[in-house]
Amino acid sequence: MKKLILITDIVGIWVLKSDEGYENLLKEFCKKYNIDFGKTLKIRDKLLRKYRKSLRMGKISYYEFEEMFFKLIDKKNYIKLAKEYIKFEIENCKMFLKLNKNAKEVIRKIKKMGIKIVGITDSIKPTKLKEEELKSLGISKYFDKIYSSYDLKCEKPEAFKYFKNFVNKAVFLGHDDDEILGAMRFRFLTIGLKNKKADIFIKSLNQLPEILEKISRY
Repeated sequence: MKKLILITDIVGIWVLKSDEGYENLLKEFCKKYNIDFGKTLKIRDKLLRKYRKSLRMGKISYYEFEEMFFKLIDKKNYIKLAKEYIKFEIENCKMFLKLNKNAKEVIRKIKKMGIKIVGITDSIKPTKLKEEELKSLGISKYFDKIYSSYDLKCEKPEAFKYFKNFVNKAVFLGHDDDEILGAMRFRFLTIGLKNKKADIFIKSLNQLPEILEKISRY
């Protein structure tokens, strides 16, 4: 039986993100520090639209971004607010992040099969903070390694260049067209969650252990 490595996207596969939940989190933070929520939300949305790609590629520090953002809200206390916000968001990430249905059960089964799991995510946050989020959700221990585009300095599909040495023993699990087609260009076997452009299509995570077991036989 072949030893497999599962390279997997994280958000949209194992973790689902809620924009409404994120707005509620920001509202709670604003309430705690007596900040105008409406104004804060508009400024943050505008800044993220402008800098998201640069942040995801680590061209701008996440910490610098938060200070830049809060400086537009409160020039006097922006450094303190930025630090408090980063801490507040991690501690309360369950307000806007939740596990996909059966995610914990499925990822536990895969680890019992002896498959190495490598997570790769496009994010404005460094890997360390993404690990903290997954720890809060109870699944960080199942990942052998996690990589954020922020630290890799590039997004998927370009980021697959860092894993090309694994191409003969790795499978990529994704859900977006660009990441699946990008992984295929790097000659990875691909599994698409609700995406028929991949080599193998699955409707739910529950199908994943059986698919990986079949692949490992060849």
